[in-house]
Amino acid sequence: MPLENTKDQTRSRRFIGIDGGGTKTSCVIGDESGAVLAVCHGESSNMKSRPWEEVKRVLAELISQAMELSQSEMSDLAGAFLGLAGADRPEDKEPLYAYMKELLPEGTPVTIHNDAVTVLAAGTWGEAGIVLISGTGSIAYGFLPETDTWVRAGGWGYLLGDEGSGYDMGRQALIAVMRQHDGRGGRTRLTDDVLKRWSLADPNRIITYVYSQPNVRTAIAELARLTLAAAWEGDEAAGQIVARGIDELAELAVTVRSRLAALQPDRDLSELPLVLSGGLFADDGFMNALTEHELVRASGLKPRRLSVPPVAGCYVLALKQAGVEMTEAIRQRISAWETGREV
Repeated sequence: MPLENTKDQTRSRRFIGIDGGGTKTSCVIGDESGAVLAVCHGESSNMKSRPWEEVKRVLAELISQAMELSQSEMSDLAGAFLGLAGADRPEDKEPLYAYMKELLPEGTPVTIHNDAVTVLAAGTWGEAGIVLISGTGSIAYGFLPETDTWVRAGGWGYLLGDEGSGYDMGRQALIAVMRQHDGRGGRTRLTDDVLKRWSLADPNRIITYVYSQPNVRTAIAELARLTLAAAWEGDEAAGQIVARGIDELAELAVTVRSRLAALQPDRDLSELPLVLSGGLFADDGFMNALTEHELVRASGLKPRRLSVPPVAGCYVLALKQAGVEMTEAIRQRISAWETGREV
């Protein structure tokens, strides 16, 4: 969507930020004053779960839309920062850098990192903290900018990890349904809820439905909210699934804090911000359960939700890589961009 900008759009430098998770990808373009000029959204750009050609298409379409909506020229671009799920290893970044070189003007500064890094930047304006993400997947990241110290835990994908994620809980919900159907597990309202959600006549049809989905991970992850609702209404199987998920996420966050402390033993990490992001933390009960978890409380971490969307962190980091200081005025403009408030 285009956003009104009161500044001279013909002369200001432009910065692009792209945030790509397991479910969707968002793109923002703004100027160096913190004025957001346009925002657009597209499909998932996760290289670990989507074909490379589809990832390229999504990125190209979003950049094109952002440029058009903001009435910008490619020559205006002064930097881009991409935070993409599944893109924090050299072998993942290499093809992305090559493709960005094709899309953007020669010499445009581009940085690519895991999406957890940009979510953390959105929650701390690039300052020290830990981010815990529970969306389609899960991961914890910690950053101490004074020493350029990064630590991660989790984020190993749906085959090797992603504990406490939407996919993880959705998959466990389906397992509980199938166990009840077999007679191996107790009764759970998840059976009726899943069948109703997917408009299926009986559990025998679930396997065909799941494997016919264009994005299986997303389809299964969508059942996490259904699982949360069942848990809060007293369903035993759902409650156990949610409790395990909270335990796993708390362990991720506290592990990152411990590793940061080991790397920087002289740094005071008391009351370090713990930024909570991802679809599951939009649920108040889920967030409260994580906040009150005994491991989190004992760690001294200070949980808080994002006040701006994760893609804003990409924009923040694009500005910072260009040497733009995060003044209070810039922070206020970025914070106001969703509501269109005048600053």
